[in-house]
Amino acid sequence: MWVRDVMARGVAVVRPETSFREAVARMRQSRCPLVVVWDGQDIHGLVTMRALVLGAEAWAQGYPIHGVGDVVSHDFILTHEGEAVVELARRLVHAGARRAIVVDGDIRAVGIVSPLELARADSPEMYVSELTGGTTP
Repeated sequence: MWVRDVMARGVAVVRPETSFREAVARMRQSRCPLVVVWDGQDIHGLVTMRALVLGAEAWAQGYPIHGVGDVVSHDFILTHEGEAVVELARRLVHAGARRAIVVDGDIRAVGIVSPLELARADSPEMYVSELTGGTTP
């Protein structure tokens, strides 16, 4: 099975200076609970609804928050549609990351793979077996 078979498509992409309100609107439009932050050249990270709530609270307390770039998470790895899901799962575990941003040849985000997408795969037991060397808990 390949990343293209399990990835969530249509993830919203915003710039670092995007307002929290706009990021929430883009999440609703895309029906994806996060946005990818990209400046036109580099992917800076991911922003979840939780990060926006915590960032809004920090802003209300006087911290200098200017946009989603100030609350971005770097807890991700990059992948492509042609990577085997088993290999992606192995890399996620090795990196200690929870999500992978799926990019095209121009390093533009085209999707996301999270634990939810992996759980929806045809045979999640296969990934557990591969990652644990054939033994399962």
